[in-house]
Amino acid sequence: MRVRYLNRSLTSIYDDAFRSLGITAGQVNMLVAIIKQKELSAGQLGDILNIEKSTLSRNLDRMRKAGWIEVTPPPSGRSHIIQASNRGKELLLELLPCWQEAQEDAAQLLGPTGSRALKKAGNHARGKS
Repeated sequence: MRVRYLNRSLTSIYDDAFRSLGITAGQVNMLVAIIKQKELSAGQLGDILNIEKSTLSRNLDRMRKAGWIEVTPPPSGRSHIIQASNRGKELLLELLPCWQEAQEDAAQLLGPTGSRALKKAGNHARGKS
């Protein structure tokens, strides 16, 4: 119960920070992953971020309609290719000050010990020690 409360509290900090730009924290995570990978399929993105398929699909559709990503059919006809649009890349730069402010608010909520523990958990989830 406490973990879910912490998750909701942290997500709220980032969602509030990004609200004026019309993007959610989850969509920012997706956009960062898409930019980092350059191009990938929805299945690959879902695997990378461990996102449930319907949530992934709903957010990708919203992001496409907002012009942040481009979804194109592949030459092989298997899975559509997702790439960040120029607008998506610009948005990521635009939201950086909001992200930095949210980072400070999250660090304040967690305190030094909580921040270190969260960083360690993130590294563990990515296979780093």
